[in-house]
Amino acid sequence: MPIYEYCCRGCDELFAVFQGINVDEKVMKCPKCGSGDVHKKISSFSVCSVGGGGVSSPGSAGNPGGGR
Repeated sequence: MPIYEYCCRGCDELFAVFQGINVDEKVMKCPKCGSGDVHKKISSFSVCSVGGGGVSSPGSAGNPGGGR
């Protein structure tokens, strides 16, 4: 299940919710003030690869020694 970020229009509270994609947003409530006037934020995400590739840093591509 994805994590969605919401912002309350009533008190500007930013909060995250772990929910399925088919949840009706109209029932979402702010945990701080209880307002139902919230909107979903566009948030960044990261991608992980599985398979021994590891994380490469700038300048290390194709150089297993890491630039030494």
